[in-house]
Formats: sequence, structure tokens, C-alpha cells
Amino acid sequence: MIKKIVKGTILLLVIFFIFSGVLFAAEQKEMNLSQAVNLALTNNLNLKIANLDLENAQIDYEKTKANNLLTESRYIELQGDLGLLQAKDNYTQTRNEVIIDVVQKYLQVNQAKRNITAKSKETELEKNLLEEVKAQVEAGHKGNLDLLRQENKYNNAVFDLEKANDDYHQSFREFKLELGLNDQEEEEFDLTEVDYPEAWQIDEEEALKKTIENSFILELRKRQIELAKVDLERAEVAASPELDLRKLKNNIELANLTFNKTQKELTNSIRKQFYTYKQAINSLDLSQQNLNQAQENNSIIVDQVKAGLKTKNDLLSAEISLLQSEYSLNSAILNYYMNKLTMQKLMGQKIEEGEIK
Repeated sequence: MIKKIVKGTILLLVIFFIFSGVLFAAEQKEMNLSQAVNLALTNNLNLKIANLDLENAQIDYEKTKANNLLTESRYIELQGDLGLLQAKDNYTQTRNEVIIDVVQKYLQVNQAKRNITAKSKETELEKNLLEEVKAQVEAGHKGNLDLLRQENKYNNAVFDLEKANDDYHQSFREFKLELGLNDQEEEEFDLTEVDYPEAWQIDEEEALKKTIENSFILELRKRQIELAKVDLERAEVAASPELDLRKLKNNIELANLTFNKTQKELTNSIRKQFYTYKQAINSLDLSQQNLNQAQENNSIIVDQVKAGLKTKNDLLSAEISLLQSEYSLNSAILNYYMNKLTMQKLMGQKIEEGEIK
């Protein structure tokens, strides 16, 4: 029974490698991260909707401004400003979200593809070890229990390889949808690697200052305070009842308290995100050091294999460790970009395509 399982899994593995070879042997187009972002910004439906909403808000603003020339009402002017500000903020935030999603999925696809390479090496190693155990069992140096254990390890490795292949194709499908491409299209393309990023330099106080300056929600709270004051002025001029005036005064105080509460929450959010961003930079540095060490170790093993001091399986193990270190570094790069872009979004900045390479 066990031999049938092993033969079956070997057959599946052979089919997989043949299919993969045919797939990647074909000439494929290349796409870099900047191209992917631009394609998504062109095709994204939510961004198109936000852009039309912004155009309509601009039209409404101009109409309100023209209609208000005679009355010169500060209340109407504030309401018109708010509508336009909200549409501008919605467009910027939608655009930022599109870029963040594309960057995340782009890097995840590359990670999924890299995982296939690592799992292939692990499967190859477990297959070699299985052949060694079989030979040792036949020679009487090991028992059937040792063989069973190694067969299980090999079967698990085959399963992990097949799962890695499925994960890659699923990630690629989701990525194509993010770009606005038809998932039914068979066209495949290679995603170029993202370089090790040069850390974005900003200190905590500067980040906080820019967040306060750019915050739409804080600007909204300020306008709400102004509107509450205008409401009170209008009521006082109209000789409104005392109870109504007290309520309007309370509304001004409520608006001020809401502004202060929002400012504190925003300050807390950006401080937390800044801390997370700094940790992401530290993780980048550590992952790069680990990769350098794995590269050095792999180079030593290669020389030792050439000198006859190490086996091919030792070399495979070193290559697997190197691939795992590369995977960890690229996970750190993904984490870095997600934290950087999230902080820029919190700061109310418009993320530019040129910042991502």
C-alpha cells in the first residue's frame, strides 16, 4: 500500500515538473511594480467612481459659489467647502488603497513563486533521503519503521509542493483581478523582483505634524465648529428662545470636544504606526544579515562538496536554507512597504507611484 502511495506521488510530481517546464519555457512578458500600479490606477472601477464623484463635487461647489454671490452666506459657503473637501479626500484615499493593494498582491505573488522553488528543493532532498533509507533497509542497516517515516516525510514534501503551486496560481489570479485584467485570459507574465528598499527617513514629530496638517477629519471637525458658531449667531439675530440658544451653545462645546477627541485619537494612531514602521526597518536589516550569513554558508558548502568533504544532500540543505533566508527577506520587504504606505495614508499624503520600485 505504501509503495503504491509513493509511486502515485512520484507520478504527480513528475507531471507537475513537466507542466511547469512547459509553462515557464514559453516566452513570457515582464511587468515591474510601477507598471502594475499604473495599470491598476487606469482600470480600477472604484477609482473611476471616486473621480466622477470628485468632478460632480467640483461642479456643485462652483454652482453653490455662484448662487451665494448675492447672499454671501457663510453657512452656505462652509457647506459647499465641506462637500468638495470630502470628495477630494475620498479620491485620494481610494487611490492610495488601490496602490497599497497592488503592492501587497504583487509582492505576495513573487513570494508564492519563490515558495515553489524552495518546496521543490525540499522535495528533491526528501526523495534522495528516501532512496538512501531504502538502500540501508535492503542492506539490513535500517528497519521498515525508518523507511515508513522517510516515506511520510517525502509524501508530506510532495503535498507541500503541490499546495505551493496552487497557492501561487491563486495569488496570481487575485493579482490579475486587482489590475483589472480578465481572469479567463491565459496570458502569463513574470513579475520582476523588487529591490531592497532605501528606508524612508522621517522622525515621529515630523510625521505627527504632517498628519495634523493634512487630516481631512480634523478639517471637517473645524468646519463643524464654525457651522455651530454660525448657527448660534443666526439664532441670536433672530431672537430665538433661550432654550434654543442654550442648545446651540452646547453644540459649539460638543463640536470643540469632538475636535479634541479626534485629534488625540489621530495622534495615538500615527504614534503607533510610526513605532510599527521603525520595527519593520529593523526587521529588514536583520533579515539582510541573515541572508548574508546563509549566502556565506552556502558558498562554503559548495567548496566542501567540490573537495569531497560534503555530500550533494548537504548542498541541497544549504540551498534550502538560503532560499528560506531569501523568502524571509522578501517577507520583510513586503512588511516594510505595507507599514510605510499605511503610515503615508494615515498622514493624509498622496502616495506617488515613483516612491515604489
